[in-house]
Amino acid sequence: WVMGMAVLFLFHSQGWALDDGKVAQDPLHLLETLEKRRVQLDEQAKKLEIRETDLKRLEEKLAGRIDALEKLRDAIRNDLEQEKQFDDKNVARLGKIYTSMKPGAAAEGLKALDQETAVKVLKVMPEKVVAKILNKMDSLSAGRLADELGMPLADKRRRGE
Repeated sequence: WVMGMAVLFLFHSQGWALDDGKVAQDPLHLLETLEKRRVQLDEQAKKLEIRETDLKRLEEKLAGRIDALEKLRDAIRNDLEQEKQFDDKNVARLGKIYTSMKPGAAAEGLKALDQETAVKVLKVMPEKVVAKILNKMDSLSAGRLADELGMPLADKRRRGE
């Protein structure tokens, strides 16, 4: 008996709360409101599915681009390493050639090279030979090369004398 009274009280009491905060007294109105809300939620779910699909597609596209860039980076690194090895071999060969030359002729030949290459060549040569070559150069050229080599010019000239 108490249970039946409680159900009856709840059924006839305040009504049903709607999303907008209002209370629906009519069960039909409540059903219509719930149906509208279900339709809204279905539309939102479809939009979210479309957005999720687009995001997955963009992620795959981005992953492909990242992969391509990584392959390009690796290819560039490989090319640079090969170029460095080739450059190192040529510098070593030039170092041997300039070492075998007379200091005056070597000085003129090194002045004809760009400074970066001249420094690389001088770095692979014995210091005594480098000092003799720098001693035959004009002081401006010799000073620049000595600075790049990291030794004061006076030290290089002293070793060559």
